[in-house]
Amino acid sequence: MYQILVVDDERIERNGIKMLLRHMQLPCEIAEAANGRDALEYLKEHTADILLTDVKMPFMDGIQLIEECKKDDRNEDMKCVIFSGCSEFDYARKAVRLGVSDYILKPVDPSEFKETITRVIQELEAERAEKNMKKKSMQQMREHALYQIVNGVNVAEVLEKSGGVLTKSDVDCFCRILMLETDDDFFGKNGVDLQERILAKKYFMCRADYLRNG
Repeated sequence: MYQILVVDDERIERNGIKMLLRHMQLPCEIAEAANGRDALEYLKEHTADILLTDVKMPFMDGIQLIEECKKDDRNEDMKCVIFSGCSEFDYARKAVRLGVSDYILKPVDPSEFKETITRVIQELEAERAEKNMKKKSMQQMREHALYQIVNGVNVAEVLEKSGGVLTKSDVDCFCRILMLETDDDFFGKNGVDLQERILAKKYFMCRADYLRNG
């Protein structure tokens, strides 16, 4: 599901963009704002995957809106597309500097709009896939680090072997090792996951705090 924010001071323009998005039958939720100031207020409480904004608007124009959005880390992955009746080179140049994905002139051509949104979504999907891959890789490296530490390898040596990928903060959570005796079958027969129980941060920190206070 994609969260899309449409920003334009003309209601008829917002409705036109929303209609084009619905015709594409995208799995998305569409929000709207009448100017950059209202859009920023919305983004304080919500997130957006794609920002579609006009350039010339009262209170805060589209370029200023994107500049303000870039200051907030929560909008780091948000894709921005601007559309306007203004074809001045200065706007396009500044938009490129801000990392805008595309610049569409009004009146919006439906086929061009569809092509642009399709490309932006493909970029989002590729970036999400890359992030998931990196996340899984880091989790595997942390698990391997824990295995080495449990088997007596020095923490500094573990970090050195990672080639700088792992830092001290990545292994600091492994602050205690518990010897457990239980009647549960931790090896899958009863659907109990030992790793999930021991490595779950909330459970582990709770036990660690108990040991520190005990």
